[in-house]
Formats: sequence, C-alpha cells, structure tokens
Amino acid sequence: MTWGEAGRMLVWCSVVCGAVWAVLALLGEYQLPVAAPVVVLLVQWFWVRHRHWRAGVMAGFSGSAVVFLLVDALRPHLDRLSADVMATEAGVVVALAVFTLCARPRRA
Repeated sequence: MTWGEAGRMLVWCSVVCGAVWAVLALLGEYQLPVAAPVVVLLVQWFWVRHRHWRAGVMAGFSGSAVVFLLVDALRPHLDRLSADVMATEAGVVVALAVFTLCARPRRA
C-alpha cells in the first residue's frame, strides 16, 4: 500500500462525497446518509485490492470515531448536510492514513 494509492482513493472518495452532497442539496433532502456511498466505495476497494484485515479494522474504527465526533461538533455550526460531508471527508482522511500506515510492509 503506497501513499500515492491512498491519495488517489481520497480523491475518488471526495468526488463521490461531493456528488452525493450536490444531489441531496438539489433534492432538498438532508436526512439521507452522506457517508454510505463513500463507505461502499472504500469497502469495495478494500475487498478487491487490499485484504489486510488488521489494517482494515483499525482504519474502520478510527475513521468511524472521527466521523461520529465531528458530526456532533459541526452540526450546531453548519447545516446538517454540510456537517455530514465535512465529517465524512475527515473520517476518510484518517481511515486512509491509518490503513496506509498499518498495511505497509515492515522492513527487517
């Protein structure tokens, strides 16, 4: 797992998150989860390309924790949809960083 691949995955997740935000904002729907399509993208990428289970579990827990903490902190200051998008993006950054660090081969 390289940092370049993590960066490319972050770009794809950002594109998906932005597209979901745009569609939901156009529809005026603020109750649907923004993170669901991003999570599906990350899980599909993990399943096809990188089955490092320890790294995946650590990334999932750390990314989820960031999302849950930031959503509560951001919702009083932003509308629900924007808070969800920002928290999701931050969770993806943390999850990809943790996954990349944990999935890198160790040198002896």
